[in-house]
Amino acid sequence: MTPSVQAGERRVIVGFHQTPGEIEHDLIQRHHRGKFKRAFKRTKAIAAELSDQAIAELRGAPDVAYIEEDAVVTLIEPLSGSLEYLNSWGVAHIGSESVHNTGITGRNVKVAVLDTGIDATHPELVDNLRGGIRFLSSDPDTSSQDFFDDSWNSHGTHVAGIIAAAANGAEIIGVAPNASIYAVKVLDSGGAGYLSDLIAGLEWAIDNQMDIVNFSIGLREDYQALADACTRAYEAGILLIAAAGNTGSYSFGEILYPARYESVMAIGATNQDDTLNFMSAYGPDVELVAPGDSIYSSTVGGYNLLTGTSQASPHVAGVAALILSAGLDDLNSDGTIDNRDLRLRLLATALDLGDAGKDETYGYGLVSAQAALQGNSGGTGDCGNEDDHDKCACRKDDDKHEKHKHLSKNKEHKLKTASMRKRTEWFDRPAQYGRVDESLPVPARRIAADKW
Repeated sequence: MTPSVQAGERRVIVGFHQTPGEIEHDLIQRHHRGKFKRAFKRTKAIAAELSDQAIAELRGAPDVAYIEEDAVVTLIEPLSGSLEYLNSWGVAHIGSESVHNTGITGRNVKVAVLDTGIDATHPELVDNLRGGIRFLSSDPDTSSQDFFDDSWNSHGTHVAGIIAAAANGAEIIGVAPNASIYAVKVLDSGGAGYLSDLIAGLEWAIDNQMDIVNFSIGLREDYQALADACTRAYEAGILLIAAAGNTGSYSFGEILYPARYESVMAIGATNQDDTLNFMSAYGPDVELVAPGDSIYSSTVGGYNLLTGTSQASPHVAGVAALILSAGLDDLNSDGTIDNRDLRLRLLATALDLGDAGKDETYGYGLVSAQAALQGNSGGTGDCGNEDDHDKCACRKDDDKHEKHKHLSKNKEHKLKTASMRKRTEWFDRPAQYGRVDESLPVPARRIAADKW
């Protein structure tokens, strides 16, 4: 289902050179008779419905920086399948069980799922779902706390289960079964929403100090407003992880946005034999791959199998939560422990597949929870209490405890640099699996100059 727009008008995002105020709102609503849709806290833009004539006139206004379509964003549609597996093969395949057995379960890490919402009553998720919000321009009740997943395939609930289904002895278990999940509903029951809704969700994630954001969402075109929003979230210390897209069986496997942005990790999908799933996008922007074939996870009122990169990216988000909960070192030696170090840890400990080193099919390889945590020098178990040293799993290492406290208080962290490093060099995986070469640079994907 695609949100509707009144005939003769177009949904657009009008970007300004400065933060829009009363003058800019009057320019759109009164002078050009536009219908206001949304303003933003950090993005210097206004979402509105405008006529073609008004859009043409505004393009020449000196205060206007750009005018873009308020594009419809959609979930990356997975394939449904019959119930065939009774366990979470992807979680086991990447070595999560051995990590859980050491007491590392993602506790105190905040993961936002920007998707169709989450079933808050599901027994696998009820203990780990800590809140959320709804941003739907097609819904008159915007910014509501009602984030229930009403999509036909329970897309957001399925993604959430892969990340953090509880270790309760029931049907499934998530990669990080004690992570804190937040539902940010930006897609409606048909799996569609506006670009402005997605941007509003990202701003909410910044305001609420999320550690990780998972997007199982895809767009074919590049939009400046979305690129800027992703950059701001990354600079705020959030690790952004996105499905690369289910374009492998058509469109030459093109990687979709936002996965294609430098500030976002693009994740492809693999089968149980570690071959690339036929649906998965591929190309130079892919950083990691993860299980994505016939993934059994939570749905509204039950469980089901889904296939695609939408199922791969939450595996990576879960491993990132495990790493954060256990503690992280300053891998790039810049004096700050942040999402750049987390990204480097994920890439440097991936299991190399395909051609040696980074390739266009598997990126740096298959995400590995076991290798990522074997390479961690901290204590065993989650950092369960940031204030009481005696109750923390890292209590034998004062420096490590301080690092855990810093990570758990991500809201206090500000990146030192104004934008993501744009390095041209690429590194190969360390020769010894499971070890991290701390001299390796933070990777940055090359972004194509042309739009789709």
